[in-house]
Amino acid sequence: MPKIVLASGSIRRESANAAVIATVRRLLEQRDESYEVTELSLRHFPLFDEDLESDGGTPELLAAKAQVASADVLIISSPAYNGYPSGVLKNALDWLSRPGDADRAPLEGLPTVVVSASPGPAGGENVQPHVRQILGNCGATLIDCEQVAVGNAIELRTPEGVITEPSVVKALDGLVDAVAGHLAATPQEAAA
Repeated sequence: MPKIVLASGSIRRESANAAVIATVRRLLEQRDESYEVTELSLRHFPLFDEDLESDGGTPELLAAKAQVASADVLIISSPAYNGYPSGVLKNALDWLSRPGDADRAPLEGLPTVVVSASPGPAGGENVQPHVRQILGNCGATLIDCEQVAVGNAIELRTPEGVITEPSVVKALDGLVDAVAGHLAATPQEAAA
């Protein structure tokens, strides 16, 4: 069963990006295909420190890296903090770009999709090229799909923590279509 890891670039529980991730999860779970869907908490990543890396890292860090290393796809929803990804997202990507004791870094060759959300009308679309560039530098493979930037996302977040606005759901469903198409076209191998 393909493994999909979802990550919100904002650690605030009621963030717009957490709502996007919850909506994507719901869309994946409504599919006929079966996926193992998990969420990666960026709270488990200490500030990047080569001394800590040399000491083997923390158990939570190692578990987070293993979670991503075993994924077939990573979907990231990024906020735009002054036009750039959040510090917690950048920090997590730095850790995930490092192999540690493994044969390869968790992000190396990992098919990845980037979406963004913000309280503003542009939806943080200006952050997406930066996140994609970082992911490319980390060795991730970007899945080709329409860019999705969810504007006014705080207003669209329901009390249940998802987004139900039809145009946003349709755009996110297109992103899920791209992921499903990629997985269907790619032979699934046992994760290393």
